[in-house]
Amino acid sequence: MATVTIAAQPREGRKKGAARRLRAAGRIPAVLYGLGEAPLKLSFDDRDFRRAIGTGSGIRAVLKLEVEGGDEKVAILREIQRHPVNRNVVHADLLAIDLTQPIEVSVPIVPKGISIGVRNEGGVLGWARRELNIRVLPTRIPESIEIDLTDVHINEAIHAGDIEADGFEIIDDPQATICSVASVSLVEEVTEEGEGEATETEGGEDGATEGEAATPTEGDSE
Repeated sequence: MATVTIAAQPREGRKKGAARRLRAAGRIPAVLYGLGEAPLKLSFDDRDFRRAIGTGSGIRAVLKLEVEGGDEKVAILREIQRHPVNRNVVHADLLAIDLTQPIEVSVPIVPKGISIGVRNEGGVLGWARRELNIRVLPTRIPESIEIDLTDVHINEAIHAGDIEADGFEIIDDPQATICSVASVSLVEEVTEEGEGEATETEGGEDGATEGEAATPTEGDSE
């Protein structure tokens, strides 16, 4: 997992106007929480921040914060808020961490191969989730977790407990379904009844916007 160094400045003011002025000056307001310390209000240069979350690790990167006039902090992003129209980042919440202590994060799942159920048996692959929740040292957060679909037959599924954990602990329920291969007739029946989730064939994967660990909330923040 990448570690990205970024300069931060302490900020004052609790009103929305102060945050707007910061954004107008090309800075992103943020708050750092965690490790039993009082919340610390910060701001980042917009370009520096976009470069930080534009790495291969996205918002899962470990951020080394060089705070002007203060101590260096280590953190991960917990949430970013975006403008509802232009999608620019307008606020960030960060969690201070101890590099020697495990943390809980969600990591995207990357499929490998085409299942035999889709390739040879006329099945359709459906996804129940695209991420796994894991407990891991901050320095060992994987950018993604790969799962091999090759041997999944029709009417079979991959569960959280089937995934090999290398250097981390999976904290999701072992019985939680990741994906499954169903017959076309079953998919059509469920779709007609309006009770099932949309399915997709392998190779039609889509996911959350890169760099978004949590669902963004819209609007102005301090």
